[in-house]
Amino acid sequence: MTAKPSENRILDGRDVDIDHARAVSGDDGDVDAPIMLQPEVPAALTFNGHSHAVMMVSPHDLEDFMVGFALSEGIVDDISQITLRDVRKTLQGYVIEADLHDDVFDRLADRQRTLEGRSGCGLCGVQSLEAVAMDKIGSVTPSNMAQDVVLRAIDALPEYQTRNREGGGLLHASAFVDVSANIKLVREDIGRHNALDKVLGAVARQGVDPTGGFILMTSRCSYEIVTKTVQFGVGGLVTLSGPTLTAVNLARKAGLTMICRERRGLFRRFA
Repeated sequence: MTAKPSENRILDGRDVDIDHARAVSGDDGDVDAPIMLQPEVPAALTFNGHSHAVMMVSPHDLEDFMVGFALSEGIVDDISQITLRDVRKTLQGYVIEADLHDDVFDRLADRQRTLEGRSGCGLCGVQSLEAVAMDKIGSVTPSNMAQDVVLRAIDALPEYQTRNREGGGLLHASAFVDVSANIKLVREDIGRHNALDKVLGAVARQGVDPTGGFILMTSRCSYEIVTKTVQFGVGGLVTLSGPTLTAVNLARKAGLTMICRERRGLFRRFA
């Protein structure tokens, strides 16, 4: 059946007098509805006065992002080893400052990033292949994730994705779910790795016990999603898109319980 011309429209938002963070879209009716566009901004991560990385992020929950990044990258082992100092907005973006304890500050050289870390890539800026160290993944105690618990959490997650609803479905979400399928914390970001770092940072900063719970993500399952989850010590991971072969192999090596959505819409336990 051929659609009527009115059912397929391209709206011109170039001459609409609206805020720069908004654009004009259309709904199923005749009234044009505004939607919020999501910004991507550079955030410079600075440890002990030394610049470590510049990441493209969604500009919220940046304190959680800094702590989660330090933990999931293995820069610190515990939240007690990092002290947040300041989050400053500048003309170019944001600067997030933190101090590390002296006994872990030398680890920065092993994970130095000097280039812009783009929101979709977890390796941008790493200076050498040795820094990837995918063969040095640790181990975790596997989470016991019953099928009904996982499926209830998946069904409940959209309710918590407030920024994603406002922004037209552009943001990834990462949630920490307890053993009873309760979604304890959710963080959102344009980049899936950033969303994960934010929720891990929130878990650490709020003192939530990660034992037995699992991470639920709206993204595909890449190798770095696995390594960050394992590095933090969470034993379970669920993603709403499929895994890469490398991610599956790493999860099995680490003992991580991993469930991912297949193309047919079904979920499969891969590790």
